[in-house]
Amino acid sequence: MSSGIDGDRTGLSGRRWLPGGEHLVAVARAELPQQDGLAGPFTALAALRAAGFDVAGQDEVAALAGATPEGLSRAIGTLSGGRLVAVPATGEWAPQSLFMLLAALWPLPRVAVIAEVDPAEFGAHDTPERALLDYLDTGIPPLWSSRWRPAETQFVLVAGMRIGTEGTLVSIMDSRHGLHDQPVEWLAAALKRMLVVVDDGDTESAVAAITTAGLWS
Repeated sequence: MSSGIDGDRTGLSGRRWLPGGEHLVAVARAELPQQDGLAGPFTALAALRAAGFDVAGQDEVAALAGATPEGLSRAIGTLSGGRLVAVPATGEWAPQSLFMLLAALWPLPRVAVIAEVDPAEFGAHDTPERALLDYLDTGIPPLWSSRWRPAETQFVLVAGMRIGTEGTLVSIMDSRHGLHDQPVEWLAAALKRMLVVVDDGDTESAVAAITTAGLWS
């Protein structure tokens, strides 16, 4: 089985991890539980620690970040001493533009993608694997809808993709349900904005990936 970090980053599940995505998920799991109301700082902390930065905890990130993507971007830059950059991505989140962005990030050595989403647009996190495989073959999304309907948007990590004949699943790591796969159409509908966290030397490559996908940085 692939480690998820080298080669084509593809495991037996058919998941192709973003660069460092498997390690990022493992770090996020180790940081559980998320403190109440700190979904954004939780994801930023995972990105920082996955990149090797020794940050005290979610509270330290929250003190710098508040509850906005702009605050998370500032906190990531500050706590990494400027060695990580959180590049914002916004625009019309069509499934194709989302797919193009994630695919364009594969050549980078390491990336952490933080997404602000409305989870009500997701499918159920426990959708049966058989239904997900059928979607990959047919492009027809499963019938199960999300039961997670918070009052506010949430922050999650995007870790990889599973690409089928007709459908694409995006691997989501959140602090409530762990790792689960969502049809790219549903993630596009749920998305508000993203932060693409890269080493400072890869900032131009991240911006190019965003603009090539027809989005704005």
